[in-house]
Amino acid sequence: MNQSNLENPFDVLIIGGGLSGLTSALRLHEREPGLRIALLEANNVIGGQLRANQLGELGAKWITEDQYHIYTLLRDLNVTLHRRNIDGLTLQRYWQIDRGIFARLSKYELKRYINELELQMDSRGAEAKRFSKLTMHSHIGKHLFFSMSRKFMSNFVLLISGTEACDISFNEFINICRTSGGIGRLINLLYEVPNGIIGFSSGELITKIMDHLSYVEFHYGHKVIEIQQYRDYVHVRDSQNNMYVAQAVIVAIPWNFIQEIKFRPALPLELVKPPANVNKTKHVLTSFLASYRESHWQRENYSGQYLNLEPFLITHHYHDNILYGYYIHEEGIEPLVKTIILHKLAEAFGEGMLVPLEYSQHTFEMSSVAHAPLTTPWNRVIWSSSAAAGTCYRGLLGGAVQSGYRAVMNTLLVCRPQLVTWQDISEIQCP
Repeated sequence: MNQSNLENPFDVLIIGGGLSGLTSALRLHEREPGLRIALLEANNVIGGQLRANQLGELGAKWITEDQYHIYTLLRDLNVTLHRRNIDGLTLQRYWQIDRGIFARLSKYELKRYINELELQMDSRGAEAKRFSKLTMHSHIGKHLFFSMSRKFMSNFVLLISGTEACDISFNEFINICRTSGGIGRLINLLYEVPNGIIGFSSGELITKIMDHLSYVEFHYGHKVIEIQQYRDYVHVRDSQNNMYVAQAVIVAIPWNFIQEIKFRPALPLELVKPPANVNKTKHVLTSFLASYRESHWQRENYSGQYLNLEPFLITHHYHDNILYGYYIHEEGIEPLVKTIILHKLAEAFGEGMLVPLEYSQHTFEMSSVAHAPLTTPWNRVIWSSSAAAGTCYRGLLGGAVQSGYRAVMNTLLVCRPQLVTWQDISEIQCP
């Protein structure tokens, strides 16, 4: 066991090197440069779901200007922004839901259902109790008739919550959508690629953040397995049996990863979600990029903006000859994913799709947000990440930055309460 970390305690430990954790480190140093900060990252690279390679972005990279906190961060760091406009697109959009003689009816009932959900997001009292035990799977089955509209909503639930529709209640899903700006906003961002959406290089963002974090001790490949709280400090143990001590700990990882950590004393019952049935299928998300000599999809009159080739495959037009997409699939078939994706593309656009010039992919464990937002620190443990902390844009990049700022304010209340001002409180609110 490494005792040096016990003899030289940190002021703050940050668990998780994604956007939320990095934002917390950046803001902490701005507010109090004298703090000694360490960041523990389970992987060998920093950035979480913001990944990039020579072909382009493998992680999330789109925001809207009203996601105030991340938009301001990007501007302050001078990250290059590209406003995406798709006016004048002449190619037909293609949805699998457009196919068949019942396509119009299927889309009509889907739009009606989404409008009903939007209205119910504001309901309280008796309406909430009415659906308290109903799963989204049951709700979808009772309100949608056509199989394609049912598949669309089931896949949407899985994308948003990281949980299958049969494993999340109606109320839980509605709460997630409410804290993410609404169902319409989420569908627009995930499926429609609206005008005015802002793109940026995640690699550039991570590089510019890291340029400001020379004061932080980074420990890569150190997965936290235990957090033990005392009256005046916290002990943290990692997978290599190293021990760390700090005044406060910011937990900036998804909730499903938090549940893998052993807490002493144990987490309060209201924070612990009963473990899922171990026999249930676990899904992961593979993000991929494929470049081609020519745009086969344009030749076939398919839109590059949105393709739904089967229930779990969604592809965006990255630029002229590159497709960017993500594929939700069962865990364990990662070696077969490339073959599955290329063959599905070939079915739609021809045999030329089987042999890309370049291909890359990365598999992410889906972040479950099927729990109540965590906004209140648990003694010296402060919650962060877009899914763990209640924000205006839960589950989105803007939510990650906003929760990082919230974590900093709560951390300063533990370590340096005299520094917290009303401005700190106002900065973490929604504009």
